[in-house]
Amino acid sequence: MTEKEFLRQIWRPHDTITTTDNVPGKVLGVSFTTKSVRALISGAPEWVRCDLIESHSTARGGDADEVALIDELQKKLSFANERIELLQEHAREMEEKLSRNYAGDLLKNVNIILATAAEKKKRIEKLEGCMQQIAATLEKMGVCVKQEETIEKED
Repeated sequence: MTEKEFLRQIWRPHDTITTTDNVPGKVLGVSFTTKSVRALISGAPEWVRCDLIESHSTARGGDADEVALIDELQKKLSFANERIELLQEHAREMEEKLSRNYAGDLLKNVNIILATAAEKKKRIEKLEGCMQQIAATLEKMGVCVKQEETIEKED
């Protein structure tokens, strides 16, 4: 690993390194002034210069290069932004639904039904009143009311 690559790495405790001899090690500390890593290699801690480091990975096994980490974070950020846009759109739709006055619409329809029912009731009462007046007039004229009684029995 060159000095430039060493400085571009993001070093954390418990990261793993592999030396040029293919010996794995666990990072304990980093010295940027000497460009070396204190690592636990074969059970003993020792300082390893950047020239002797073959590879470096994070404790989770990911790439420790800051450019790769930035790319990964940008992907996560773009995914999060898309998710935020979808959630904002959903929130706008929900606000539109809430802003609509469903209770007012229902109350309006109930009032229309009540007004229509009252109007029909008045018409039926007028019809019954007219029928009574016709029956009373027929009685005065002396016409047999038996036809009306037979009509009522048929209903």
